[in-house]
Amino acid sequence: MPAPVQPQLAANERVLAEVTLGVDTAVLTDRRVVVAGRNLEQSLPLAHIGLVRVRFEYIVGDIVFGAVAILLALVMFAIASPVRTFFLNQSTGLETAVRQERENAGDTPGLAQGVQRLTGALATMAGAIPFVAWLALVLAAVKIALGVIGRTVVTLTAGGGEVALAKRGRDQLLHDFIAEVGRHLPGPRTAG
Repeated sequence: MPAPVQPQLAANERVLAEVTLGVDTAVLTDRRVVVAGRNLEQSLPLAHIGLVRVRFEYIVGDIVFGAVAILLALVMFAIASPVRTFFLNQSTGLETAVRQERENAGDTPGLAQGVQRLTGALATMAGAIPFVAWLALVLAAVKIALGVIGRTVVTLTAGGGEVALAKRGRDQLLHDFIAEVGRHLPGPRTAG
């Protein structure tokens, strides 16, 4: 995995908190929040941030995809043997016609020979259906696991725009980072 991208900071900026988001990095300074990645760098001045939200969410789309892939794999397991048997029976059933073509036509292949080759090839391909079904099950397990692991999503709203940050799983460091951002936002102070 490549090293996280570090944002460009001014010489007199003081870093208050930092969190790594895969290859992206979010930094809280005394003036702003900066998110730097491979293809972007976004900066939000603390004075412009109006709302900070953090939430954990399961990735329902991945879970649904996994469930559909499991159903598809079960169907493939169920049809693999009957489909292969069907094509093998068709190929075997053409044996008499192929023999007659060879006796009558000599060396030129006939229609029955072509159809027999095709059904034999289809039977061979049908033998790969269980392998594809196993791949679908593995993919389903991975997608369901990723969906259940979920992600922590942070949204910073500033001046009519939003910056969203996400990290796989429940990430306490991201929660702590956002709590630190919240503590440094300008707002009404109470005397106390």
